[in-house]
Amino acid sequence: MTRLAGVDIDAPPEIVLPIFLLALLVVSAVASRLVRKATTRLLTAGSGDRPATPPPPLGIPIGGAVLVGGLLLIIPELALPGRLGRWLGATFEILFALACALGLSRLIVTAVTEYAARNPAVRPALAVVRGIVRIAVAVLAAIMVLEALGVPVAPLLTTLGIGSLAVALALQETLANFFAGLHLLADRPVRPGDYIKMQEGAEGFVETIGWRSSRLRTSANNIVIVPNVKLSQAVLTNFHLPVSNVTMTVALTVASDSDADAVERHFNDELGRAVAEVPELRDSGKPIVRLADVTDAGQIWNCVLDVKDVDAQRQAGHEIRKRLLARLKRERIALAVREKVFLMPEGAKQ
Repeated sequence: MTRLAGVDIDAPPEIVLPIFLLALLVVSAVASRLVRKATTRLLTAGSGDRPATPPPPLGIPIGGAVLVGGLLLIIPELALPGRLGRWLGATFEILFALACALGLSRLIVTAVTEYAARNPAVRPALAVVRGIVRIAVAVLAAIMVLEALGVPVAPLLTTLGIGSLAVALALQETLANFFAGLHLLADRPVRPGDYIKMQEGAEGFVETIGWRSSRLRTSANNIVIVPNVKLSQAVLTNFHLPVSNVTMTVALTVASDSDADAVERHFNDELGRAVAEVPELRDSGKPIVRLADVTDAGQIWNCVLDVKDVDAQRQAGHEIRKRLLARLKRERIALAVREKVFLMPEGAKQ
């Protein structure tokens, strides 16, 4: 008579134990295979045209967890000596906890990766979420291991809670910047490569969004470091949303006695040529020429164009002004000339 896992079997242990171990190996292999097939099917079901997320390597942790869990069932029935039985049971409990933690960590990380692949908005925060998942699972595994070794966990958790509170108070600003960085990565009000202008005055291209601060590259090729809290709370203008094209206005003032119809015709013709030839204006919308105002100084004309992005405005404006000035010179249309007012030095004779 052999008692195994709480069940009495009418057979000697020399026959029952090998059969049980062989059946346990078969069950662990089948469980590992079934889990791999299920995860592969789930990951390829909604992938569509994009590549499916590779299935997690769950064979070893799932098979190991089933095998070690089955061995834990028979250890109490083997009547091993006290110290050997306790140490062997504790060893198997630690191995079971580690195998479960490894499988759970890989499964959750794969699920988060697949969710990020289907939702591009959360993709920038993927690395941070993976790290948080691994740390959380590692903490749970450590608690299970301590319980298996007989270490009281409740006082340790209390001590860690008090210590964590003290650390959180000491690192309040750092943690605020960290969670603000998570908000920026998940909500994506700004993205690397966007040109932004903050209400406080800082502006430039977003180079990176880190865990504590973000870096902006100015037009002078300098780096401005902005804490994530200030960036997440700032009122800013993103020149790349909803599209990267920006509207640029080039103003020219011609003489007041110029023929307005002729000026408009020449400007439209020259701007149409520029849109077809200047790289920064290519494939942009139709330019607009408007007589904005007529003053004592002359006729003020505004030429409105779409430019590819903020960085292209300077080169595009340079080319447009050169072309318009050359066209006015060819058509003999004079620019407005402001009258100079000379101030007499104090005390000078009239």
